[in-house]
Amino acid sequence: MNDRPFCSVIIPAFNEEKDIETCLISLTNQTYPKDRFEIIVVDNGSTDKTKEIAATYADLVLDKPEGNVGAVRNFGITHASGEIIICTDADCVVPPNWIETGVDLLQSNPKHAFGGGLKPRKNAKWVEKYWILNASGCKTQQHALAGSSIFMWKIDFLRLGAFNENVTSGEDSALHAQALANGLEITISSGLSVTHSGCPETTIDFVKRQIWHSENYLYDFRNSLKDKVFWLTVIYLFLTISAVFYLLTAEYILMIFAIVSTQALAMILSLKRIKRSSWSVKNLDEFQKILILDNLYLIGRSTGLLKGLGRLIGRL
Repeated sequence: MNDRPFCSVIIPAFNEEKDIETCLISLTNQTYPKDRFEIIVVDNGSTDKTKEIAATYADLVLDKPEGNVGAVRNFGITHASGEIIICTDADCVVPPNWIETGVDLLQSNPKHAFGGGLKPRKNAKWVEKYWILNASGCKTQQHALAGSSIFMWKIDFLRLGAFNENVTSGEDSALHAQALANGLEITISSGLSVTHSGCPETTIDFVKRQIWHSENYLYDFRNSLKDKVFWLTVIYLFLTISAVFYLLTAEYILMIFAIVSTQALAMILSLKRIKRSSWSVKNLDEFQKILILDNLYLIGRSTGLLKGLGRLIGRL
């Protein structure tokens, strides 16, 4: 088995004492030979017991107190010995054959990189369940790489120029775009899906997560223009502002039209997610929950867009 490629698993961490041990245990219990991979945790300035817990399981624990998540991932990769770079997050739990499956896919598919989706936790609350729409773990929602599950040859990663270090989130999407632009094919495989312990359990946390994800839309404007969700967010925000304006000016018919239009956009997202995940909607209540989440998704993304705009204006 010593002819298997050596792999480096990179895990950024910040105050993850609640989840990181479970993550690391899942990595130490892999079917892939233990002497053919290393676990590198990069601490981003934790003030809890994250580093102490990581030291018990990881092969290397590094300090990178400053910088966004892209810089933290890159710092770990500069210390990696592996031919294959594997990325996940400190609040993710991976299946036992995760590394073996990813390596097999890379070896069988030249000029490829692979990623995985998300699986809900057991007894997941409704926000997580109806956002992920992947109860069986056999489907994936996204088409782009997500930092929770990335497999890439190190030589390809270095050729792409590493993760974007300037954005607070979306460094994985930027890497995906860079990979495609450089002729690297991307496949999202359900076999590489992970369970994300940090998935929002409440609607408030869900909206906060979307704000965080979208506050860099204007910073990475060129790529945002290619993003269909960005345009949906812009239109949703415009219609929401229009509805408020029409309410204040007593143009009630136009107000109703604007509100109905926002719901049409949210419904497009809902139907797209249902189709992509092959989710079987059992009743109206299920569909309503999915639609509520897509409204909250667009509200959060719109708020993040406005936050990014305010930050940009503040710099002028």
